[in-house]
Amino acid sequence: MTFVEWILLAIGASVAIALAGLLAAGVAASIARRPDRAPVEPLTPAELDEYFQRRAAFAITVSARTPLAPDVVFDRLMGRAYLSSLPFLSGPDWIDGHSAQERGVWSRRTMSGTIYSVTEQVILAKPAETLVLTGTAVCTPATIQSFAERFDISTVGARGVTEVSWTVAGTPRWVGFLPWRWAAPLVSPVLAFVLRHILRLGAFRAPRAETA
Repeated sequence: MTFVEWILLAIGASVAIALAGLLAAGVAASIARRPDRAPVEPLTPAELDEYFQRRAAFAITVSARTPLAPDVVFDRLMGRAYLSSLPFLSGPDWIDGHSAQERGVWSRRTMSGTIYSVTEQVILAKPAETLVLTGTAVCTPATIQSFAERFDISTVGARGVTEVSWTVAGTPRWVGFLPWRWAAPLVSPVLAFVLRHILRLGAFRAPRAETA
């Protein structure tokens, strides 16, 4: 083959790969429109500690501080689509249609990452203290076995600072035996950014660092 033919072949292969990628992304986006397509194993409140500490193949906790009061943080988690202002993400979208004040245990919501989406259900809700959700379904079958997330809200000292800890855990299907927890340092910066984003919705300044 001549040099020109090699160039044309490379261009043709690149175009074919790009088209295949676009097609795959389109299919994934179409599948993601049904976050309730494939049920996963739901968790109960009694299973939470063991699941977060040992049973889940992957688990990570990040935390952030905010001047917002604990009840304001809790209402924000229950009432705002805090992911929708980030690129390629949307939700949480609550399915029950109730107001944030009426939501509680058994309320359901969906979240989407453009090519993947999930459905969750509240299994523990203590206003201004704790919010725990278990996964109930995902958009793509045979991908996730179980997952859950927990928000713990507490005050720090007497200076009007609230600390929020966010724990995310899950087990993929088929390859759940792999040491996924080793990936926590790679995922931690991303989740920490999202948590800070959740707490920064609205106009307020970050609290100053406490001095000894």
